[in-house]
Amino acid sequence: MPKLYFYSKSDLTYKSVGRGRLSIGVFSLVLVSSLVTMVSGYLGFDLFGMESLRANSIARENSVMKAQLASLNRKLDGFKEVMETLTRSDSQLRTSVNLPQISPDTREVAVGGVKENRDYGIPGNANQLISQASNTLEVLYREAKLQQSSYQGIFEQYKNNQRLFAHIPAIDPIRNGEITDGFGMRFHPILHVMLMHEGIDLAADVGTDVHATGNGVVSYVGRRGGYGNVVEIDNGFGYSTLFGHLEKALVVEGQKVKRGQVIAFTGNTGLSTGPHLHYEVIKNGVHVNPSAYFFDGRQYETPGIYAELASK
Repeated sequence: MPKLYFYSKSDLTYKSVGRGRLSIGVFSLVLVSSLVTMVSGYLGFDLFGMESLRANSIARENSVMKAQLASLNRKLDGFKEVMETLTRSDSQLRTSVNLPQISPDTREVAVGGVKENRDYGIPGNANQLISQASNTLEVLYREAKLQQSSYQGIFEQYKNNQRLFAHIPAIDPIRNGEITDGFGMRFHPILHVMLMHEGIDLAADVGTDVHATGNGVVSYVGRRGGYGNVVEIDNGFGYSTLFGHLEKALVVEGQKVKRGQVIAFTGNTGLSTGPHLHYEVIKNGVHVNPSAYFFDGRQYETPGIYAELASK
């Protein structure tokens, strides 16, 4: 350990400092420093500027925190705009799948209100920034939950619609069949009285392919009065179809059929003035005009179109 020296005025020479004297000096210095610090703290003096340094550090931290909170609130405002866009898309999607719109009142109840001013025990506008961010997050969370539920409903309705569209009797039961007698009241050609014609008649030679007009299950095969030989299909979703005056049925009761599948051959059975197909569509127990369900302007000349439909 290096030695310390002091200048002796009496001897006019440098003398080494003894360990005892050095220890006493160091102790005295520490003691005086501690006493000064205690007294200055007691009297409220910041002798060494420590409080100022601490305050400056806290001020810088608060400034950074406020900037980050302000940035967070701006991002949350951006998320709000995204949610508004999703709400508009939701409205369009619900229309496309034939679902009712979510009313503004329902949305307001689902999202609910939030407490505007929350006290987090933080001074200044930092508390306001935190409260604003918290409120926005809570609203966005509720809106997201509502939107999630809506999208689930839209998806389920879409899947249901896909099944519905496949079951609706939407094609001509015979290729290029000419309608010779339409739906509605008519003068019966055999009975010679005015009667309701609950379907349409399509001209066709005996043995012409008859196609299922929608997916379903065969509910009846057999003879039925003036209709002659009949095939009836339960298409589901409130729809059923009947094919009359048939020469021969190619399906049995309980058999599942697809749109476009050949189910029978046309004939001239029952009360008939000549070979043709009598075709009916029943919706929820009420006979409706079958031609109202033909799509594509009844254009089925494309080779293989019925087989393609039946394969789907």
